[in-house]
Amino acid sequence: MRWLALTAAVSIAAACSPSPEKAAREAKQAAGSWGATLSAAAEHWGSNEISTSYFQSVLTQARSSLTKEAQSARKSGGDTAAAPVDAVASHVDVIADAARRGDRAAAIEAAHAAAMAVPADKTAPVARPK
Repeated sequence: MRWLALTAAVSIAAACSPSPEKAAREAKQAAGSWGATLSAAAEHWGSNEISTSYFQSVLTQARSSLTKEAQSARKSGGDTAAAPVDAVASHVDVIADAARRGDRAAAIEAAHAAAMAVPADKTAPVARPK
């Protein structure tokens, strides 16, 4: 009876986890999206279009989300699946340090590096009715 319960629990847990391929694909998409977001936010901060506090909140969100994404990817697909997320996340502290110093050019440069680490997937344009 215990064996049956244990088997059922393992089966349920396995069914909830995405395949390694899906985990890798989702991690790459999340990494690309965050890289693009960081780059855009740094550009807007560099042009004084957003406040420093807002920019710092974007960085905090990025750090938190990327950490969760990496953990999820590692759980389902291992280190290889998490690699794109780690690549983008490796730039967040550099961007944050530049923001603390008020060095807009360094923040933009580091954010562009984050975006280049894992380019975001391009979405096809949608035709508009005339």
